[in-house]
Amino acid sequence: MNFKILPFTTLCFLILFLLFSCDPFEGEQTVPSYLRVDSIALKTDSPAQGSSSSRITDAWVYIDEQLIGAFELPATVPILNQGSCRLKIKPGIKLDGMVQLRSYYPMYTDIDRTINLTPGSITMVNGQNMNGKQTLFTSYNDKVQFVWAENFEDANLALDTVSKSKTDFQLTNAINETFEGQHSGKLVLSKDKNTFETWSSEPVNLPRNGAPVFLEMNYRCTNTFTIGIIALGADNLIQSPILNLSPTDKWNKIYINLTPNVSNTISGLKFRIFIGAMLDENREEGIIWMDNLKLLYLDKNSGK
Repeated sequence: MNFKILPFTTLCFLILFLLFSCDPFEGEQTVPSYLRVDSIALKTDSPAQGSSSSRITDAWVYIDEQLIGAFELPATVPILNQGSCRLKIKPGIKLDGMVQLRSYYPMYTDIDRTINLTPGSITMVNGQNMNGKQTLFTSYNDKVQFVWAENFEDANLALDTVSKSKTDFQLTNAINETFEGQHSGKLVLSKDKNTFETWSSEPVNLPRNGAPVFLEMNYRCTNTFTIGIIALGADNLIQSPILNLSPTDKWNKIYINLTPNVSNTISGLKFRIFIGAMLDENREEGIIWMDNLKLLYLDKNSGK
């Protein structure tokens, strides 16, 4: 029976097994119960939350508030508990798209269930049957604030291309170039149009003191491009590249962690997102597609 324990992250301390039980075994009994989790997806509750696209790769499993571990989906989880237990699953992601940086995503709600575990047996966490898998659904936390977004559905973009750029966004029309909806954004770099940079149109306030701040997006590209943040002071700005995204043949969903950059920028009064690219070396052309950009943060002081 295959299951994979994930690496430690800087945000969460990962434990393989915690031998706390809702109904403890007697003596030296060590036969585990098993929990099966197939997949987790996102449901959005309002148009303001944008696309329901997600890439939930892991399940952080808790039994009666005790962390069992983080498991790559689909997962069969061994648990040294039996009887009626409270199950909590925190949806997990790859921070900045990196395999070695895995964490639960604080913007998503936990999945809470009461389950009955039996030693030697597999308990399926039932959800909606999708493509032969039992899919569980999460949603955005009520304390999440959506402060900026761009879904490329019309030509009035919430992005301003800077004057030094030699190319600009197009809106896709072909199905094979569009992630979802009517359009995605498309950027073409060439030998004579080899530089691009755009900023989010409106500066926004973002929380400090370690409050989670993320940029979500879908993208596909044949050329490297950079995502970063601009801190706007009273009479200056600080432009900080955060992540270079490498070419990928398929559409990818990424969660870019802006928290350290925002919290550590003392002088920044407001912030903008920037996207930049230069034609990769030894290439005649590079293309970048993107969709569903969302800048959001968790308002820890919200009374919701």
